[in-house]
Amino acid sequence: MSYSKDSMESDGRMVLNAAKGIGPITLNRLMEKFSSDPWKILSASEDELKQVRGVGNHAIASIKQTLSSRWLEMEKQKLNKMGGRFLHGSELPEFLAQLMDPPIGLYCFGEIPKLPCVSIVGTRSPSIYGKKIARRIAYELAQSGICIASGMARGIDSEAHKGALEAGGKTLAFLGSGLDVIYPPENFELYKNIQSSGAVLSEFPLGRRADRRTFPMRNRLVAGVALGVVVIESAESGGSMITARLAAEQGRTVFALPGRVDQSESHGCLALIRDGATLIRNSNDILEELAPMLERTVSSKLSNPSSDVSNYPALDSDENLIMCSLANGERLDSDELQKSTQISISKIFATITMLEIRGLIKKRTDGRYEIS
Repeated sequence: MSYSKDSMESDGRMVLNAAKGIGPITLNRLMEKFSSDPWKILSASEDELKQVRGVGNHAIASIKQTLSSRWLEMEKQKLNKMGGRFLHGSELPEFLAQLMDPPIGLYCFGEIPKLPCVSIVGTRSPSIYGKKIARRIAYELAQSGICIASGMARGIDSEAHKGALEAGGKTLAFLGSGLDVIYPPENFELYKNIQSSGAVLSEFPLGRRADRRTFPMRNRLVAGVALGVVVIESAESGGSMITARLAAEQGRTVFALPGRVDQSESHGCLALIRDGATLIRNSNDILEELAPMLERTVSSKLSNPSSDVSNYPALDSDENLIMCSLANGERLDSDELQKSTQISISKIFATITMLEIRGLIKKRTDGRYEIS
C-alpha cells in the first residue's frame, strides 16, 4: 500500500486508533516514546514496542494485522464517501489536549465551532420537567454564544442538542459508536441536523457498535471538551454520574439541577450538590459561574476591539453587530443598539448580558454601553 506524504500522519494515527487491545493511555505512551510519530511506532520491532508499559503481544499483533491488511484503504474510502474526515492535533477541540488520555484522533462529520463549550447530560428517561429545563437551558446558552456538547443519547442528551439547534446555535455530539452507527436509531434526523450546525464526533472506527467500554470513553470526551458539565436528572449511578466525576477530575465545573427528594431521577443531582457541585436554577447561574473562564477563553481573541470584530470566530453574528456598533468609542443604550443592529430587543438584552459576562463591554452609569 502506498501513502501520500501529506496524509502520512493521519493514516498512521487511524491505524493505531483502530488497533484492538490498546487504549488511549497506552497510545499516548507510545506517541511519547516514539517522538509523536505514528509511523515510527508502526515500523518498530516487537522488542521496542514491549518497552512501553501496557503493550503486550495481543496489542502488537493487532497493530501489525491492521497495518498489513487493506483496512486503512477501505476505511478511508468509506469515510470519504460519507463526507467525513479524521481529525488530529490542532484540528481537535483544544480542551481535549488537556486530558490525561486525549484521543490521538477523531472521526468527524460537520465542522467543530470555535466557541466555548458547555456539556449537558442526564437520564435517558427524564420527566417532562427535566426535558423542558434541559431544552430551555441549552437554548439560552446557545443564544449566548455557547456550543452545547452531549452524547446524542435518548432523553436529556437529545433535548440539549435540540435546544441548541432551535436557538440557531452550535452543538457537538460525541458518539459511543462509529460515526456510521446511529444510536438510538430514532435520532437519525437529529444526527443530520447536528452535522449542519456543528459536528458529530467519534473516537471509534467505522462500524464499531457501542458497548460497556465505549460509553465511558465517550463520556470522558463529553466532560473534557467543556468548561463545565450540567447534569439534569440522573439516578445515583449511570453514565451521567460518570461524566460528572470525570469532569470534576479534569478540573471542570460541575453543575446540577435540584429536584424532588422522592423521585429517583433527582437522586444523582442531589448527591452531586451535596458533594460540592454548583446548584443551578437557570442558564444565568451557569453563565455567572463560568464568567471568569469565558473571559479568559474568549476575550483573549478580542485584544484589539476597535478592529473588524467579524474576524474573530469566537463571536456569533449578533455579537459581531453589537461590537461593530460600539467600535471607535461609540456609547449606545439598548434602544440605540437595537436601531443600529436591527436585532430584536429580546436578543439585544441576551447578547449584551453575554458580552458583559465575558468582560467585552461594560454598562456606564448613564445606561449606555461601551467596549471595555
